[in-house]
Amino acid sequence: MRFRLSIPLPSKSKPFMTPIRGVEKRSESSFAVSNVLDEFYKFEKYADASVAELSIWKLPIRSILSSLYLSADAKFVGGRFNRKMPRDADVGTAMISRLSYLSSYFGKSPTDIGAHIDDALSVVDVAVARDFEQLLGYAHFCEIVPLVRNGFFTVESRESGFHLRHPNVDFIRHEENDILMSEIVLPHDLVRPPYPIEHCIEMVKSWPRIAGETLTGVLKPAFDHYVDNIFELPLLSDAAFVESFGFARQDFIRMRAALMGYADFCLGMADAAELLSARAFPSYRRKRLQREVREWTAPLLNRNHIVGVAAGVSGVDPAVAEKIVNLFTIVISDLKNSGGGDGFFPPFFRLGGSLLFSPHAVKFMMPERNLLYRTARTDQRTFDNVVSGSLEPSLLQDAVECFSDMPNVVVRPEVNWRNGEIDLLVYHAPTNTALQIQAKAAIPPQGARMVARVESRSLEAAEQIKRFLDLSEKERDAICSAAIGKKVEGVSWTSAVMTRTCLGTEKAWSANAGCVPLNPVMLKAAVKRMVHDKVPLSEIGNVVGEELKELRANAVRGWQDKSFKLFGQMIELPLLHLNYEAIAEFRKTALPQD
Repeated sequence: MRFRLSIPLPSKSKPFMTPIRGVEKRSESSFAVSNVLDEFYKFEKYADASVAELSIWKLPIRSILSSLYLSADAKFVGGRFNRKMPRDADVGTAMISRLSYLSSYFGKSPTDIGAHIDDALSVVDVAVARDFEQLLGYAHFCEIVPLVRNGFFTVESRESGFHLRHPNVDFIRHEENDILMSEIVLPHDLVRPPYPIEHCIEMVKSWPRIAGETLTGVLKPAFDHYVDNIFELPLLSDAAFVESFGFARQDFIRMRAALMGYADFCLGMADAAELLSARAFPSYRRKRLQREVREWTAPLLNRNHIVGVAAGVSGVDPAVAEKIVNLFTIVISDLKNSGGGDGFFPPFFRLGGSLLFSPHAVKFMMPERNLLYRTARTDQRTFDNVVSGSLEPSLLQDAVECFSDMPNVVVRPEVNWRNGEIDLLVYHAPTNTALQIQAKAAIPPQGARMVARVESRSLEAAEQIKRFLDLSEKERDAICSAAIGKKVEGVSWTSAVMTRTCLGTEKAWSANAGCVPLNPVMLKAAVKRMVHDKVPLSEIGNVVGEELKELRANAVRGWQDKSFKLFGQMIELPLLHLNYEAIAEFRKTALPQD
């Protein structure tokens, strides 16, 4: 998940701007900025030290994670037992994904599991609840600090704490574009999954004695749904996938679908127990069912059972099933090699022979991209030698297949010239037009550090494009002629930068001004419209601009200042509100429907 923010409403107070390096004589405002940033970074060190000393780490890790999972679940469903809270899946998702910034502390906690969920939660009192607020605030703060360091925010010091702003209006506009580019390529459901609540009601009544065929009867429809209705653009070729991870993509897709189906089963059991508890009598029966709700919302279940059931439903070899689950599991004795960080929180937490998990996390933390993140963090050699070299060719292949839908075009990948390379050249003979594409940042960013790397790659694309455009017309014509095997003269050129998701921040968008911003979904949307309306290749920039403008108009709802408190300081920052239905409609229109 990508963490993205933007500017608040205008403030009467003067914003601090980052001083220019290398200038001996600094203005008074520059000194003020330096003082504010020094203050902010001192607070960062204080927060790092303070969170490590919280008494909450003396509690069993099951108590900590179960409490956080239950809090997140309340955001997803609107609160258990009354459903009067507003539902906010984005907040629930953020709560779980931000746990990735806390995982390095998990080794401080004991691994006792208690007799049951209520036993584990019995140690949570008012003081512990305050620590939970600090934990969640600190995790949010961890997302923000790298953005401040990268110039993503300016910082104002206020009596209550720190107010973060984006530096200018252009930054806002480019940031909105970048966020939308990221959102349209996210994996997503094409239709809603099945909801077998009546079957779950019967299973709650008989748990733990459930016939295997009864459980399979619930899991199989969910498995079929997640195999057929999750849309995710592959990041690697099938061969590179096998070489990188040691199993086939189809095995991964099937095992993931079975695990997501199992997560739906857990949530169904929680819902069923909640429904039954509302009318249960006497009180001991109601309390038992309420405990069942909590057990299924933050389940701790036998690992062999979960892996075995999922392998059986999916038809994946048990050894492969084990390997896939291990790649999405945190092991407290080996936190460094568990792969979490910067927004990726492996959904399973191993405690002895059991797995503790949030069913919600299982449903959104297992896209293909997270396999890449884990490999980059835990097996740099494989990532560098196998994964990295396969990412851009896969991205280019997406583009080649997309342009094949256009009539009268010639597509040539990897066109070399004396001082560089065009990653993809597309030539349209009727209009004597050529499109040069530079493909960069073929792994989706997750977290501020990866966004910064995406931006550096986009800046590299801008430099390559400029070098080519600086050639004489005769040289450019010769390059095009050699690529397509036919002499052409006076070719009109359009330039594009294509990434897996987005370009980065305002700096990358400004550097690529005049170039067409593309990712696979935006390209599909543009080509589909151009083919339908018989628009020539030379107009691709205008078409993409219109698509992005229309998407902005429909999907951007505006900015709101939000705040949270951390160790006595109020951190205020702007958040972008999106219309996700409009984004889903854009994807539906852009992507082919089977």
